[in-house]
Amino acid sequence: MNTHNKNNLIFKLLPPFTHSYLSLVRLDKPIGFLLLFYPVSFVLASSDNIMSKNVLVLFLIFFLGSIIMRSAGCIVNDLIDTEIDKKVIRTKNRALASSKISIKNALILLLTLLIIGFLILIQLNFEAIILGIVITPLIALYPLAKRFFILPQFILALTYNWGCFIGWAALGSNIPFSSIIILYLSLIFWTLAYDTIYATQDEKEDKKLNLYSSTLLFGSKKMIFLNLMIITKYFLIIFYGSSLDFGFIFNILVLTISLINLLDLNLIWKNKPENASSYFSRNNYYGISLLFSILIGSHFNV
Repeated sequence: MNTHNKNNLIFKLLPPFTHSYLSLVRLDKPIGFLLLFYPVSFVLASSDNIMSKNVLVLFLIFFLGSIIMRSAGCIVNDLIDTEIDKKVIRTKNRALASSKISIKNALILLLTLLIIGFLILIQLNFEAIILGIVITPLIALYPLAKRFFILPQFILALTYNWGCFIGWAALGSNIPFSSIIILYLSLIFWTLAYDTIYATQDEKEDKKLNLYSSTLLFGSKKMIFLNLMIITKYFLIIFYGSSLDFGFIFNILVLTISLINLLDLNLIWKNKPENASSYFSRNNYYGISLLFSILIGSHFNV
């Protein structure tokens, strides 16, 4: 285990025998489950009756579900990628690649998480349950996609933001479906941007191993692609707010966030793989800021 993990609060709080399992499910890196939670939280925050007991319970259900399913997804990813991970500098010390955890124990933990995830899912209405089941196969498709699909980040984007639809169904569809489509599309562009940047860390190894990624696909035009993704994301977020009559303040907030995001991309990250992890983590701030903006837009409507 590296020094960074040892200094992480969750490793200090829990006994050493749990540390390899915590690393396996990436609980030391909450940005992963937060990025899974934000899409559904944006939908819930758009509800007219957000302070009702039902919506607050949904926030809790989806937050717990995001932690569980992201953890399960990490195990699936590492099981499929064990041999590849051994050959990549960034991933060679992962629990399965370094044999800190056996495949058998990883499968037992995966099954446990999937059972817990299903128990959480069935607390929702029938439509939301069906939508949750429908998307499950894509969890396994993403790590496989980089072997045969030139843009595997697109598979991740489809999967990671599906919570928009599950949250919409769980609310009883009190938000126009057309608005949810706009939100979903905007978040697909967001995921394409942040995961392309994340993939730059493995660019050399991916090329050597004949794996696909968006960072390899766009090559020298990567920065043009990323700027377009981020600009389109925020344009669609404003369009989403407009479809729900969020008002002027919402637009100003989103434009401000978009400017900061673009400055971050072009002046701080600057296409440097060594800065990719920190940029990826800063997406948490953009997610929180957008959640706050949606809350303002949906409830103060000025």
